[in-house]
Amino acid sequence: MISYAASVELMQTVSRQFNTSLDLDEVMGEVLRLTVEATGATRGSLFLLDEKGEVTRYVLARPNQPPEVSRHNVEKAMTRGLAGWVYRQQLGVLVADIITDARWVRLHNDTETRSALGVPLLHQDRVNGVLILHHNQVGFFDESHLSLVIGIAGQAAIAVENARLFTRVKNERETLYALITGMPIPVLVIDAAEQIVFANQAARQLFLLEQVEERLTTIESGHRLKEAIENLRQNPARQTVEVHWADERVFNVSINQVPQLGTVITLNDITHLKELDEMKSSFVETVSHDIRNPLTAIHGFASLLEMENLSSRGRANLAGLLHGVEQIQSLIQNLLDLARIEAGTDEQVEPCDLAEIAAETVADFEIQLAQKEINLTTDLPSGLAEVAANPFRLSQVVANLVSNAIKYTPKAGQVFVSVSQEGAEIRLRVSDNGPGIAPEEQLQIFEKFYRVPTMEDAEWIEGTGLGLSIVKAIVEGYGGWVWVESEVGVGSTFGCVFPALTTEFEVPESGG
Repeated sequence: MISYAASVELMQTVSRQFNTSLDLDEVMGEVLRLTVEATGATRGSLFLLDEKGEVTRYVLARPNQPPEVSRHNVEKAMTRGLAGWVYRQQLGVLVADIITDARWVRLHNDTETRSALGVPLLHQDRVNGVLILHHNQVGFFDESHLSLVIGIAGQAAIAVENARLFTRVKNERETLYALITGMPIPVLVIDAAEQIVFANQAARQLFLLEQVEERLTTIESGHRLKEAIENLRQNPARQTVEVHWADERVFNVSINQVPQLGTVITLNDITHLKELDEMKSSFVETVSHDIRNPLTAIHGFASLLEMENLSSRGRANLAGLLHGVEQIQSLIQNLLDLARIEAGTDEQVEPCDLAEIAAETVADFEIQLAQKEINLTTDLPSGLAEVAANPFRLSQVVANLVSNAIKYTPKAGQVFVSVSQEGAEIRLRVSDNGPGIAPEEQLQIFEKFYRVPTMEDAEWIEGTGLGLSIVKAIVEGYGGWVWVESEVGVGSTFGCVFPALTTEFEVPESGG
């Protein structure tokens, strides 16, 4: 018989012991040791169970057994023995004499056990373990032992669950750490003071880091990275920004703010992609030049045929021929424009009033708007800051966006064009109430030759698939950026941002 005072003291001791560790194996050993000592048992066994009742860990009364014997004994105890009964019934039990109790399965090497006690480790109405105590005397355990062990088991269940959760989180964290550390893409984490708090192996090699806890601006090419981060922070709609390294490598930089951690920075080396793109652009430009002359000749000879006395069918065929040639000429012109813009050999820039240029450009679409009965409204205020650009290219940006909006806006639809100033930025927006663009398509909308395949009747709308690519190249060439906001069935808004001229602009002298 265990006195009430002794039970209270033991429970306090057990509680303190359980709070000293979160290591699962250590907690299991401590649970068994304290319980055996508190009850005066000869020895004991402890089984931990998963949600399906499968034994995941165990400490046996006889630990020095071969693994195959231990596994066999555990299976026997859980299927036909007292441990299995305790698990299924979720009840504590006293066995005064194991020889006369059918719930006890006697193992061939156990000749000492005569009485036993079993309790479940219950946590939130689920048995996460079973504790079995042995003694070599018949009738040794009584109700005071059972009450004490049930109390210990309740605290043990919580301790085991906490240790199990800690072990799971620890394992997941170690796996995630190993995964991020071994990634071929450089990953950095900086805090609010721009102090590096984490760098994986690829980042250490890229920035020549021997240890972390350095400021971003003190590492190799850190100033380039800082400028890229500031650019992304100021323009939340941008997902990445290109950074050119001193060794001519090019990286796509992206950032992600993680609460209570800092800013996670990833750098993706796109040097080979840029080289391929340059090779492709060079090839396209060369081919376009070679095709241009014979195509002009074809167009000229076909135009002469218009003066001939052709049948109605012949004139229809000739009209189709001329239309096809004009489409190819338009494609070639767009390709050459894009090549010049991306190569940085575009015309000289000057201070430009974007709102004024937009108003002049929109006026050229009067016929197209009337044909589709589209209502175009504008908000083009005067007095905004100017932007440094080539006026023809700005007109091209507006024209491409407005033309795109008209193409995809249904008959009697709405198109809205606006220019506004927000701080040191001039923003152009062109909105429509067309079919809209699905989120997964928006990421590719500014790529060359890309046309949204899901748009209804898109195959009947003429175009080269280069209009938005030209817009992106022009805007980024002037230090700006582009974005799209769209909802399927509602419409789309395409936007451009240009840096506003905040100081007096000096027009470069013309050569000649």
